[in-house]
Amino acid sequence: MRRTQFNKMYLLLLLSMLMWASMAAAQSRCDPLTQYEKNGQCCKMCGPGTRMSTVGTCEDPQCTDCGDNDYQDKYTTDTKCTPQPYCDPHKNFQVHVNKNKKEKSACMCKEGFHCSSAVCITCVPHTTCKQGYGAKTTGSHARDTKCEECKEGTFSDEISWNGVCKEWSECRDGYHVKQKGTNTTDSVCEKNQRKHVVICLVTLVIVTLAAISLTYWFCKGDAKEKVKVCVESCLGEQKEQLTETRVPIMHPTGPIEEESMFSEMRSSQEEGCSGPEENEHQPNQEASAAGRTEGGNFLAQENGKSVVISRQESQTQSFIDLAESV
Repeated sequence: MRRTQFNKMYLLLLLSMLMWASMAAAQSRCDPLTQYEKNGQCCKMCGPGTRMSTVGTCEDPQCTDCGDNDYQDKYTTDTKCTPQPYCDPHKNFQVHVNKNKKEKSACMCKEGFHCSSAVCITCVPHTTCKQGYGAKTTGSHARDTKCEECKEGTFSDEISWNGVCKEWSECRDGYHVKQKGTNTTDSVCEKNQRKHVVICLVTLVIVTLAAISLTYWFCKGDAKEKVKVCVESCLGEQKEQLTETRVPIMHPTGPIEEESMFSEMRSSQEEGCSGPEENEHQPNQEASAAGRTEGGNFLAQENGKSVVISRQESQTQSFIDLAESV
């Protein structure tokens, strides 16, 4: 009886080994990735991005490209492609026509938004950095923006989710820093003043002070007289010529005549220090006899000689004679 049971077990083991060998032989004939078995024959499948048409044979199937927003990411015998996921614009997803037919496309958030969770059911806005702060890490589809305060020498004057801290401007040659920058403002540069401008200003100040001094000098005291003297010296006004006057040379005959002559000279000096005036209506007989010169002066004769004496010379001679007599 034991022998009968042993034989049965042996037969079952042998049959199982034969079945496994036959199945392995059948599977080894067809490629599981690119082929399929039909009626004991290995048939070709359609590649990624295509679908199988009903028209075709096992060895030469008819494959058609997937339509827009459809995809097929493996070899298949399916007659339809798989639709791409729908990206709802009302949930801040990008709206676009997906032309990738060989793989599944994920919905992407709009610029300035990121997924609210790992599943990415909807998108939310990035955090914005205020003035004086910049983006340490810029937000993307999968993460939010992180802000940091601008360091010394940098600034940010805008409210933005992707703006970074910018360096202060450096003044180029010919300019200097008028106002130092802060974490919210840039440095302000100002053009340097040139030397000739300073020289012109100094010259202008000196000329102005000189003009004020001259004006004060002319206004102080007898200004009219100073102006007159200045004008006469500048224009070179000619001096008035002295008129010539004939004075007869008389020879006194005695002390009485000399005294009378000196008294007349004193009276003329007291009246205005002017020379003796000629009496045109009663000319001297000797002068009338002598006549006149070409200049209109009278001539006096002494021992047959004509002498012309100007009014100035007569006055000078009178003063000399008066001094000697005194």
